[in-house]
Amino acid sequence: MPMPRRGRFRSRRRRFADVVTPVFARELRGTLLHVQWAASAVIVLALLGAVLVAGLRVGP
Repeated sequence: MPMPRRGRFRSRRRRFADVVTPVFARELRGTLLHVQWAASAVIVLALLGAVLVAGLRVGP
């Protein structure tokens, strides 16, 4: 037999689905996509810069 809940004022816990509306989820996906593109661009530029600096340091 399940035990009854204690406390007179029991607040309902918010589920994840209550917080994330379709509009919020769409905006979050767009933001995460922008962050992913920006991070990828920074990594590529850093690698290209490292290759360029390594190539300039190699002397004859």
